[in-house]
Amino acid sequence: RVPFEERPWMKAAEITDALVAAIGSGKYQFIRVNFPNGDMVGHTGIFPAVKIAVETVDLCLGRLVAAAKKTGAILVISADHGNSDDMYEHAKDGSVKVDKVTGLPKAKTAHSLNPVPAIIYDPANAAQDKLTTKTGLGISSLAATCLNLLGYQSPEGYDPSLVEIGR
Repeated sequence: RVPFEERPWMKAAEITDALVAAIGSGKYQFIRVNFPNGDMVGHTGIFPAVKIAVETVDLCLGRLVAAAKKTGAILVISADHGNSDDMYEHAKDGSVKVDKVTGLPKAKTAHSLNPVPAIIYDPANAAQDKLTTKTGLGISSLAATCLNLLGYQSPEGYDPSLVEIGR
């Protein structure tokens, strides 16, 4: 066990190896995964490590996109919250706060309040009749979105889906 900033790539490659194999097998109707790199390394506030963590996930997503393209799988890509997207504390005027002792930007280690985008990658256009452009929805809409893409109605009380079933 080592601190996150000393191994920012974590086990992302091994997780991706297993995911690519699982997607290629065709055995699964739904797979959910969380790459914790941006979150966990982001909390360290150490920018070079966070950069490696984010680049690692980017490489892994590239491999997953290739696997989805090969098999026609649909990917719903998002994050659970912002963290690595805003690495420094800001003053009310938007400027970056500077540490008075070191003169360096002051690291922000808390979650950001920035919107978290979602991307639906559908290389075979399998859900073309379901896709719609909705705005103002957040990550709380992802559960209903996944259910709708699987052909189910989301339960009452769920936030709206990013897709519509059978327009």
